[in-house]
Amino acid sequence: MGLLSIDSKLANTPFFQQNMKHCIPSYHPLILSTVFSILGIAFCIFGPILMSQSKSLLYFKTKHENDQTESISVSLKIDPNKPLALYYQVPDFYQNIRSYVQSFNLTQLASDSFTKIALDESCSSTSAAKAVNYPCGLIYKTRVDKDQYTIKINSKPVSMTADIIRKSDIKQNNFFGKAFKQLPNWQRTADWMRPGPFKDIQKTFSAASKDELKQLNVDFKNNVTVDFTMSGKHDYSPFRNVILAQAGIFGNKNETQALGIISLAFGVVCIACVLLYFGAFVASKTMETQAEKKVRGWKLTEMKVTRTEPKENRQ
Repeated sequence: MGLLSIDSKLANTPFFQQNMKHCIPSYHPLILSTVFSILGIAFCIFGPILMSQSKSLLYFKTKHENDQTESISVSLKIDPNKPLALYYQVPDFYQNIRSYVQSFNLTQLASDSFTKIALDESCSSTSAAKAVNYPCGLIYKTRVDKDQYTIKINSKPVSMTADIIRKSDIKQNNFFGKAFKQLPNWQRTADWMRPGPFKDIQKTFSAASKDELKQLNVDFKNNVTVDFTMSGKHDYSPFRNVILAQAGIFGNKNETQALGIISLAFGVVCIACVLLYFGAFVASKTMETQAEKKVRGWKLTEMKVTRTEPKENRQ
C-alpha cells in the first residue's frame, strides 16, 4: 500500500497522478551554444573590468606587535571620492568554535541593565550582588579593546570615527539594548561579537567618510604621505595586522580581484561549453548526412532492382 489510502482526497489529485503541468527543457546544441555564448562573452568582459578596478583600490597592510608603540610612514594613492576604512586582523584566532559562538546571553545584550539579568562572567545565573555589569561570555572577554591607531595624511590628522555600523543594519540596532550601547566604542565591540568563519578575524576599527577626506584640503591627484601610529595590546594574540583600505562596489581590493578572476574563469568555461556543444552539433549533422546518404543509396539500389525487367521481356 502506498503512503496514502485509496479513499484519500489527495490520491486522485494531479500531483499524485503525475499530471501536473510542466515544461520539457530543450537540450538542442544550438540553443545551449547560444546561451553559453551570451554568458561567456558577458563574464569574459566583466571579469577583466573587475580585475582592472581592483588595481585602483587602496589596500595597505602592516604588522603591529603587542606592547609596542610603532610609527611608520608610507606613500599611498588615496581616492578622495571613496570612504577610508581602518581594519585590524587577528591571525589564527578561531571564532567559529561552537562553545565560543554560544558564549553570550541574548537577553542580557538586549537589556537596559546588565545587573538586572543577574549573570556571572560565564553567563550562568547568580545573585544580584555577584552579577557582572558588562556582557558575559568569551566573545566579549576576548575582544580587542586596548589598541589605538591614528592616521595622518600629509601631516594632517584624519578624523577616524568609531561609528562603523550602518543605519540600515537593523539587526545590529535591535540586537543590542540600551546598556550595551552605553559601552565605550560599542559599535566596535558589536562588530567583534559577530563571529567570523575563518581563522584570521578581520574587523573594522574606524572609518573616515569621503567628506572628511575632502576637508583635509590635500592634493590627492598624486600619492600622499600616510603616517601610522599604533599602540596597544591584545591578551589573546601576539600581534595584529592593521589594514588601510578603500572599497568598491564589490568590496575591497582582494574581494574585487577574486570576483574578477572567478568571472573570467566562468566565462572561459562557458566558451569551452560553446565549442563542445557546437562540435557535438556539427558531428551529429555529419552523422545524419552520412546516414541519409546510405539510406538514399539503399533506396536507389532497391529501386534499380525492382525496375529491372526479365531478359525475355527486353526483346
